[in-house]
Amino acid sequence: MPPPKVSVCIDVYNYADFLPQAIESALAQTLRDLEVIVVDDCSTDDSHAVACRYARQDARVRVHRNPANLGMVKNRNACLKLAQGEFVKFVHADDYLCAPAALGKMVARMEASPATALVACAMQYVREDGGATERSPRHFPETRLLAGTTVIARCLLEQKNLIGGPSATLFRRRLAARGFDEKYFHAADLEMWFHLLEQGCFGYVDEPLVAYRWHGRQQTEKDRGTLTQANDQRALLHTYLHQPYLRLRAWMKKYLEHEAVRQTLRRCRKLGEPAVAAAVLREYGGRRRYWLNYPGFLAWRKVKPLAGGLYRRTLPYYSFHSSLAGPPALPPGINVAGFLKGQFGIGESSRAFSRAVADSGIPSAFVNIQSKVHSNRDIKVAASARGNPYGINLMTFSFDYSRRYFLDQGRRFFEGRHNIALWYWELERFPARWHSNFDYYDEIWVPTEFVRRSLAAVSPVPVYKLTYPYHPEATPPRPDRAGLGLPAAAYLFLFNFDFCSTLARKNPLAVINAFRQAFSPADQATLVLKSINSHADPAGRKVLAEALKDLNVVWIEPHLSHEQMSSLFASCDCYVSLHRSEGLGLGLVQAMSLGKPVIGTGYSGNLDYMTPDNSLLVKYKLVAIADTSGPYEQGNVWAEADVDDAAAKMRWAYDHRAEAERMGQRAAVEVRATLNPLKTQAEIRERVKQIYGGR
Repeated sequence: MPPPKVSVCIDVYNYADFLPQAIESALAQTLRDLEVIVVDDCSTDDSHAVACRYARQDARVRVHRNPANLGMVKNRNACLKLAQGEFVKFVHADDYLCAPAALGKMVARMEASPATALVACAMQYVREDGGATERSPRHFPETRLLAGTTVIARCLLEQKNLIGGPSATLFRRRLAARGFDEKYFHAADLEMWFHLLEQGCFGYVDEPLVAYRWHGRQQTEKDRGTLTQANDQRALLHTYLHQPYLRLRAWMKKYLEHEAVRQTLRRCRKLGEPAVAAAVLREYGGRRRYWLNYPGFLAWRKVKPLAGGLYRRTLPYYSFHSSLAGPPALPPGINVAGFLKGQFGIGESSRAFSRAVADSGIPSAFVNIQSKVHSNRDIKVAASARGNPYGINLMTFSFDYSRRYFLDQGRRFFEGRHNIALWYWELERFPARWHSNFDYYDEIWVPTEFVRRSLAAVSPVPVYKLTYPYHPEATPPRPDRAGLGLPAAAYLFLFNFDFCSTLARKNPLAVINAFRQAFSPADQATLVLKSINSHADPAGRKVLAEALKDLNVVWIEPHLSHEQMSSLFASCDCYVSLHRSEGLGLGLVQAMSLGKPVIGTGYSGNLDYMTPDNSLLVKYKLVAIADTSGPYEQGNVWAEADVDDAAAKMRWAYDHRAEAERMGQRAAVEVRATLNPLKTQAEIRERVKQIYGGR
């Protein structure tokens, strides 16, 4: 039999009087594709017998009794190990599902996006006799998914579990294989939610689908007389407060640590535990540090109700979330923001999409961002607006600039508009440290299928692939070897890269090694390296310079004008990129468009337009990233190009020039057809039409 859609896990210890309602509420669900797993932790009442009675009546109920009492958290893990469903829904034995469609609604919310890791719902609080009281407060919007790290940050900042207990949640079983962390007790559920939310996004259903029963025997009430809650809070902070995705100011982190210690000391005084209090103070850094920090943090506690609200508005996880229920009220059109004058890859992409927007016939305005790192001398796109008068914002800068731009522009730039980001990413997994930046946008546009798959796996908003609009030069560029200082008679292999894109990813050393292996100094072959921003990595520049010794090489470092760069590509005979990964690979596109044979790693975004028929794809193997390089974190994977294969292909292009030229001409035809701006314009018009409901 295929596994069920949902495993309803009921962990029970001495709740025989409440257990029937919990089981019956699961069996009464309109979603029938489920199993009910009851794990009895050696109850001394009739809990096991009650569960077995239901198992005899319905084959969907499975009962397990632990050989010895495990305790609450280990018993949850026992339930989890028995679960076979795609999704897991815990229901405490003293709680119950209070709506027949509860599972169906939570599963529908989960299945709306494959990136969703955890769904929570509102809870109806009930008394011991089942009488309803109030419902749980609403902490999250129902209208959109949120990045998981956003929710983690909010819980830590508010110092409470805003998500809810196990009965309020549904999660993907495959993401929870680790199980609940058994070093926690009171906060084991919240720590598990954090673990899940690091892997995906969060959805909320603002309807009380679960009844949470208040009574004197529940574990929450027992914990009030112990140090469990305080100890778990400090442990949570120790594990998660300094994660790279939690972008709190240093003083706020210190405040949260101090507040956790303060609450522990209060509990110690109440319970008469002076030895524990002394140990906690030592762990914090001593009594002196505690009391020196106390006055300032006391003042913050007093003003936090007002000042805290102002402060939270600057944080990604309390920032703008689109509240549009339908199309924007502002006139149809696109405000394009980006580094429109910047002479680097993202700037070139901004200009390409700006031109596509302008040529689509859609009303448009262009907002330039002045780069503080790169040259700002490209004037092909005129920044025509200070503001953003239209209903759609298209922000064409990188994901890591999202928060900075929000803070610079303010909420008004975003409010009342449909906000779109144009992002690139070069690895198969998008790091958790950047997940909260999704929350500034209503959707993401990407230029290749490789990037779409990577972002869609974790994005709380839709991710659409749009054709990259490559605009060939109106007048074909002319070679100018003499003006660029290039040898007149040599066969020239070109590689163009930016040190700010990291040497590790661009991998020029592999190009150098392949060239050294393929050619001797006597061959009429020259390697041309065009780089920018070597000042950003002086150590890497030194390594590169050392590797180039005794080679026929021309290394061009200064910024060149657009016309000079076009002439450089036209002057060379073959383009080589042994990248470890590319979101698009604009250098490859430019060379192919000019009819040059290209040699490139057969991996990542360049496969949208490179094929074995129009280019020379280099073999590779996927390897783990050994050391973090820029945003490319240790433990992720990328491609390691086969230098032997690359050298053989470089030699083939040198020895078989006529065939290589024919391949280049075929590449020019195919890449211009694949990355045709007319396609992009049509896709943009269609997407704008959808955003405006057909208008």
